[in-house]
Amino acid sequence: MDSTNLRRVILKYKGLIPQKVFPRDLEVFPTDFDKANVIVGPRRAGKTFFLYEAIKKEQAGEWVLINFEDNLLGELDKGDLNSILDYSKELFPGKKLAFFFDELQVVDGWERFIVSLLNAHYPVMITGSNSKLLSRDIATSLRGKALPYLLLPLSFLEYLRINGIELKKNFEYTDQIFEIKNQFGNYLKYGGFPEVVLSTSVPLKSKLINNYFDSVLYKDLVERLKLKNIKLVELTMKYLLNLFGNTFSISAYERYLKSNKVPYSLEDIYAILGALEDVFLVSYVREYSKSFKKREFSKSKVYLFDTGYIHFLSMESNDYGRILENIVFIELFRRDGNTENKNIFYYKSRKNEECDFVVAKRGSITQAIQVTWVLDERNREREIKGLLGAMDFFELKEGLILTSNQEEVINSGNKKIIAKPVWKWLLEV
Repeated sequence: MDSTNLRRVILKYKGLIPQKVFPRDLEVFPTDFDKANVIVGPRRAGKTFFLYEAIKKEQAGEWVLINFEDNLLGELDKGDLNSILDYSKELFPGKKLAFFFDELQVVDGWERFIVSLLNAHYPVMITGSNSKLLSRDIATSLRGKALPYLLLPLSFLEYLRINGIELKKNFEYTDQIFEIKNQFGNYLKYGGFPEVVLSTSVPLKSKLINNYFDSVLYKDLVERLKLKNIKLVELTMKYLLNLFGNTFSISAYERYLKSNKVPYSLEDIYAILGALEDVFLVSYVREYSKSFKKREFSKSKVYLFDTGYIHFLSMESNDYGRILENIVFIELFRRDGNTENKNIFYYKSRKNEECDFVVAKRGSITQAIQVTWVLDERNREREIKGLLGAMDFFELKEGLILTSNQEEVINSGNKKIIAKPVWKWLLEV
């Protein structure tokens, strides 16, 4: 590539760091062990601004920031990457350098470049919209030199903060509770993408969400997977968007494609399903089983990483019980902190009673959670039985039912079930 453009890009970002950056709750630990901090998560979740925040805290000396999706860079190859250090030294002679790279995964062969920087003891932070940034292959290439961190769209606590709301002491007993409930209604509908949250116009929110959808469709799937069947990619994305909170069946999806006369191959379908998880559009929650084989081949429930997609793109946008369940999944995933879902399952008893979520910690199930919009005479027995079935199986003394706005304690023998509003549970961090 033209060396002038690379120099221009390095200098360009020196003037683009905003004066005020909204702080996120993700804690990234500084390391003196020549390891790169790698921040992954969905597109538009705020990873670039997280880099800006990290740069403002940087004490190394001079920093270099490059967004590898910048049009000035054109098509880079791994040979071009090696010039970055040389040009940085030319531009900032005698300075101790720290490197911040945004969306680096778009350049093939980037791993060796990062290893060379780390071996020379330069601090490095990387972002990417792809969990494969941390796959086994890349972890091998980096030879244990990557520390992964997950950044999702705003949590409800961050959402309140970005809207200028700081929780008062004992807020649930003050008038602030009404404001918080009102804000939760907006969070439920529009989700936590920062740009969407900061947009005051609903049509603009809609336009942004549709733009994010198109970016995932064309940049992350069609271009990256080199798939020619764009119709299949788009239909699969929309199918999953409408399936949130329900189980996915390949055979049912094949029937859907055949009825709509859409050509497909199973190889392409599996590639698309995997890629959608890799880029954090969806996640799959498997049924819990002690048998690894049975667990891997069980039907998976589908959840989205932001509810804004549901409100603006799904035909199921008024199914608030399922949306509430999806919000609980996102928060469980955030609290788990892994870049892949390894610890969140659903549970079905032999009597076919279901518990929405069981959560593992160090290999053992430590939480059982049921989610329902309202606990009433129509569903009370079913929801409690499903939860108690999981509590019995995993020998848990306490279970949780999360609702839209109810709160009570239910005792059953020596077991206790706590019912509470989702908005309150989200703020218990």
